[in-house]
Amino acid sequence: MNSDSSPVLPLELEREIFEGAAICCPQTIPSLLLVSHRVYEWIEKIKYRTVTPTGDHSTCSYDTLMRAIQSDSKSPSFFRAHVHHLYIRPYDETDEVQEILHVCTGIQSLALIRSNIPSFLLPTLATLRPQRLWGYFSFLLDKKDFGQSMFIFVTHLTLWEISRQPDRDIPVWLSFLAMFPSLTHLKVPSLFKTTLVPHILASSKMLEVLVKDSSLSGEELYNVDDRYVTLELRGVIGQWVMGARGGNDFWARAEAFIAKKRRREIQPDWRYWIEDADGI
Repeated sequence: MNSDSSPVLPLELEREIFEGAAICCPQTIPSLLLVSHRVYEWIEKIKYRTVTPTGDHSTCSYDTLMRAIQSDSKSPSFFRAHVHHLYIRPYDETDEVQEILHVCTGIQSLALIRSNIPSFLLPTLATLRPQRLWGYFSFLLDKKDFGQSMFIFVTHLTLWEISRQPDRDIPVWLSFLAMFPSLTHLKVPSLFKTTLVPHILASSKMLEVLVKDSSLSGEELYNVDDRYVTLELRGVIGQWVMGARGGNDFWARAEAFIAKKRRREIQPDWRYWIEDADGI
């Protein structure tokens, strides 16, 4: 009997198993990289896919990505092709942020959680084409000269700051949102003025979901468009990673609620906040 008669998996199936393990359990990536040369080549491309500050819940930490870029061990094209989702912290060094964004131009989902973005970083941001964008962008409300090319493919926009000029809120915000021609999903913070909601929904026909971050249900907003949902957003980084991986994040929950509402499964039928009993 041949001692080498142990089962051998087809290469395609073997690759699918290892890549699936890396995606579902990112903490296994360091071990998977040591299995063999071919597995290393498969998994290394996944290693830098989703980057968060510490690497928790994701495939890579911010510092790991930074070291890889600065080591010059890989060409810029590698990072352009394989870094898909990037979460930038408020206190990350701006020079490092610029270096990362200059190289990782293929980012699909970007979280830029910092309220003060220096003007010299704007040209670098303008070269990106993300589909999902998180951050503090009120500073752009009056910057009509900012390259709108960054916004052209954004479908999901999560805002973490609002305008503090009540008398200018409606026209300024509508003008700002008009800079996102592909926008279908919009999340606004809890302090966002409820009076703006009907105006946004009326002016944004492509908008499918408008989420307001809120733990309160008594907003007294009746007969509102069924695209409007309020929910409490918990675990920001976890939600961001879940969305990057196509999981049941707050967008998915809001979509499920809207679908239930349209099937008349939500009572009272004018309710726009999610409750535990909804099973979403």
